[in-house]
Amino acid sequence: MNQQTLDRIKKDFPESEQSAVIEFLSGYSGPEEDRVRWDILVLSKGSLEVLHFVTAAQHDYRDILYWAEYYDTDPMLAGRDPKKMVEDLIEKFGKANKSQ
Repeated sequence: MNQQTLDRIKKDFPESEQSAVIEFLSGYSGPEEDRVRWDILVLSKGSLEVLHFVTAAQHDYRDILYWAEYYDTDPMLAGRDPKKMVEDLIEKFGKANKSQ
C-alpha cells in the first residue's frame, strides 16, 4: 500500500481502527489498486464502510472510481447516496450468484 494511502488512513481514522482499515483495503487486489484504495477512502469518509466499498470494488472497480471521482459532476447521480448504491449492487450480485 502506498504511503499516501497510509497517511490518509492515519488522518481519517482513529488509531484503534487503522489496522482494520489497512486489512480491509488489502483485501482489494485488482486493476489500479492504489487509485481504487484511495477512492474507497474518499467514499468512506472516515467510517468503517470501507469494507462495503472494497466488496463493491471486487465486483467492478470502475464503480468505485466513478462514484468517487465523478459523483459531484454527474447529473444522473445527483441526490443519490453512494453507500445505498453499493448496498444495492452487493444485493444484486448476491442474488445473481445464488441463482447460478
